[in-house]
Amino acid sequence: MVGLEVLRHSELFEGLSDDELAAIAHIAHEETFAPGTLILVENQAATDLYVVRDGRVAILTEIGRGRQTVIDTVMPGASFGWSTLVPPYVLTASARAMAQTRVIVIPGAELRELCHQNCQTCYTIMEKLATIISARLREARLQLIALLQA
Repeated sequence: MVGLEVLRHSELFEGLSDDELAAIAHIAHEETFAPGTLILVENQAATDLYVVRDGRVAILTEIGRGRQTVIDTVMPGASFGWSTLVPPYVLTASARAMAQTRVIVIPGAELRELCHQNCQTCYTIMEKLATIISARLREARLQLIALLQA
């Protein structure tokens, strides 16, 4: 279990009540990744949601011929692995630790179950999630434009 304060300061969980945060904290745990560690691999099953506590994570997407490009950098308080909340639960990007990185790991199936039990919690999380997805899409478009102009 992780502390409520850590979750309270996450962009994804801002605005949730202490009871809602406690339910999430109860299913969460922490992990640490060394610099360069590949945390998630694009097109694999999405099983967990991650919130960065310390360090930073590069979000990468395949651009062909075995090449990847960074479409976002996730800093403390931000999250990645959102595909675990959205069918078909397949990762849309890879994630690599850019520094020594400590994350909160929240099992997707358990978080989805919490959402089924409390629609208001789910609405708040999904509204924040839509904002994150929108920003990543915008960044991916900018990367694509830059690649096409090069």
